[in-house]
Amino acid sequence: MTRHENLKPGLVNASIFAVLCSLCAVVLLWRDMPDGGKEPAVDPVVNEQLNQARGLQRLGKWTDAAEIIERYAHQGYPRALFHHAKILSRGWGVKPDMEKARLALLQAVQFKFSLRGEAAYELGRLYQKSSGPDCNRIATEWFQKALQWGYRKAHVQLAMHFMRGIGVPQDQSKALHHYEGAVRAGFEAASLKYARILLNGQYGIEKDPPRALRLAGRAIVALEAKAKAGSGSAAKTLGRLYRDGEFVELSTNRAFRWLRHASQLGNPGAMHDLANLLLAKSPQDNAAEEAIGWLTRAADAGHGGAMTKLGRLHLAEQHGLKSDGAVAWFRKGVKAAHAGAMEELARICAEGKLAPKDMAGALRLARRGTALGHTGSKTLLQALLKQAGEDNTHS
Repeated sequence: MTRHENLKPGLVNASIFAVLCSLCAVVLLWRDMPDGGKEPAVDPVVNEQLNQARGLQRLGKWTDAAEIIERYAHQGYPRALFHHAKILSRGWGVKPDMEKARLALLQAVQFKFSLRGEAAYELGRLYQKSSGPDCNRIATEWFQKALQWGYRKAHVQLAMHFMRGIGVPQDQSKALHHYEGAVRAGFEAASLKYARILLNGQYGIEKDPPRALRLAGRAIVALEAKAKAGSGSAAKTLGRLYRDGEFVELSTNRAFRWLRHASQLGNPGAMHDLANLLLAKSPQDNAAEEAIGWLTRAADAGHGGAMTKLGRLHLAEQHGLKSDGAVAWFRKGVKAAHAGAMEELARICAEGKLAPKDMAGALRLARRGTALGHTGSKTLLQALLKQAGEDNTHS
């Protein structure tokens, strides 16, 4: 079995999301696309083969499934194109390739088929996670298309875009419309976000604590059902709620239980959170050993925060770790586009202790972290620019 066969959904290094947004001629093909779409070819044999491939994915046989799906994607079947794009974007049995995923989705959405709305949503997510001055606007337009084509999960992303003014002018009335749509569609994460806004009166929205608690309560009941049915994401969310005492009574034991359940289901974010709880709860060697194990698994799955945490543990020489291992983890974190790793590696480059001194590299890293909105990187950048100015004055 190859390494790719072991990869699970969503476990992809974030650095590969540098999808090019400059190919405007290709990006804007959908503007001239008739909303009715082309009628796809119907072939029962192909559909059965694709069903078998999806079954192989559920068994973890990613490479075998990818070979079947790719074969029919190359023949232009829209359902195969959609699943091929997901394989490419998530690295399920293949080397991840965001550009090929984007092109496959652009082909798929030209057809009127059952997954057309979800394909548009996936395009929106690709652009949302990409670099480029226009990507957030393009992402918003794809989410609007997804909603138009019946994929109601797009409400979740559109609510966030309009509430924060990302890629579109800030518009609270549109944001609330989409939050309401997401709530009606039963998306728990959106219900919780909306509940927070109503509870605290954020973004100019009037407080409504009773409704906030009702929304959160219904979301928690649904999350528990999903978590018990095997949803790692739902279990992770429950763990975080109990960890923080948000909408529920603070309970470290329940936080541990749900985060451990989510981690065992393969959720890298839960692995990272569980490790932090373990490190905070007990200084015992066995707890630290377990925490480092979960962090390593999360890092291997592409979780940038876990990479940065491991780098910091090495840097501090905690739990028997050596400082000379820190740089490698921070470099991995930078590749995963984690701003915390950028700050740490920039500091190391500026100091020249664990790696050769490189002020130009330190400034580049600090600027990247600052561009991601990271406060630590911004503070470090200001200090580095001041230092560079003083050095130039004295030279």
